Amino acid sequence: MGVFFRHTIAVRSPPISTASPFSDTYEDARDRFRSAAARAGFETSSLIQPGTGPLGEELAIDIATRGLVGARTAVLCLSGVHGAEGYAGSGAQVAWLDAVGSESLPPGVGILMVHGLNSWGFAHGLRGTEDNIDLNRNYLDHTKPHPKNPLYGEIHPALCPPDLAPPRIDALLDAGQRFVERHGQWALEDAISRGQYTHPDGYHYGGRSLARPLVQLEMLVTEELRHIEHLAYVDFHSGPIGDGDTIFLCFSPEGSAMRRRAEMWWGRDALRRETVERQWGSRRPGRSGILFRGLENLLAGRADIAGAVVEFCSAQPRRNERDIMRVPMLERWLRFEGGLTAAEAPAYLAEIRTNYAPRRDNWEARVAARAIDVLARAVKGAADWSQEP
Repeated sequence: MGVFFRHTIAVRSPPISTASPFSDTYEDARDRFRSAAARAGFETSSLIQPGTGPLGEELAIDIATRGLVGARTAVLCLSGVHGAEGYAGSGAQVAWLDAVGSESLPPGVGILMVHGLNSWGFAHGLRGTEDNIDLNRNYLDHTKPHPKNPLYGEIHPALCPPDLAPPRIDALLDAGQRFVERHGQWALEDAISRGQYTHPDGYHYGGRSLARPLVQLEMLVTEELRHIEHLAYVDFHSGPIGDGDTIFLCFSPEGSAMRRRAEMWWGRDALRRETVERQWGSRRPGRSGILFRGLENLLAGRADIAGAVVEFCSAQPRRNERDIMRVPMLERWLRFEGGLTAAEAPAYLAEIRTNYAPRRDNWEARVAARAIDVLARAVKGAADWSQEP
């Protein structure tokens, strides 16, 4: 792993109470994850990142491994691909580690847990990287022409007001309505969400080259999983409207062997497009540059990959049209207009945090229980996979 990799013989902080696996701060999340991993018998290490958090704290991608030597099948579990969503994903990982992480693994199965892949976004409470890159739109071959998103440029100016005063939001809503009249509602959602590679100050920006965390993830997978034949993929996210329920986003084609395998783990109905769109509240947009596809390409010819992005529903129902884009607009304003030291920043960051990981006991309990079940099913599925001829 070169200069980025630093092995930690023991976690630097003493074991801490995990009555709740969820954390108040980025540093707390790191400590909880590393402590839980050490208690469960995992080897821990860290990829130290450039820069610091808002309080000068160290930034790192933390790693926990167990049972990989000689394993034919591995489970890869990620958190914090979208930085601010790391609070939910970290809590999910810690919940599983504390509940069952120390139990014996099935023969032929190993586990690789990656905590806080987007450490800068996690620490600063924002979804993207320090360069405003959405890591789940960034994993593609940047030497080739980028995927087109021609309608994004049409709506971009309206999405980027210099302030969030009511007249600006009214102008945005008017522009959005005109766009919908020309192209349709789904075209608007798709243009904003699918990923774009032309506006670095815009939404779901996929970048112009592979971002550092993904370069390091490639190195990690190549090194730690070099002997495996099968990979079970679990990528924890949050943000849809709801109260701790799970939405499974499976990117293997309908009817494919890898799709059927994921259906065996979590149920066919849970992965059906109709189920997902009912839970999501709208038709799913397309996606460019997602991690699952990038890893699928990386492993092509030597290992199969099956699994899903697992979304924990966390956001409150939107009261009106003004609320639909509020959280993404807060993040963009903090980055490109007001700045992270603006007087409004603490309130805006708290609102973003609550959207992705509310500090409600019942929500945290539901997410923890579902995370334990999701990973238990993935481990069981990996064990069955490993025993197949």
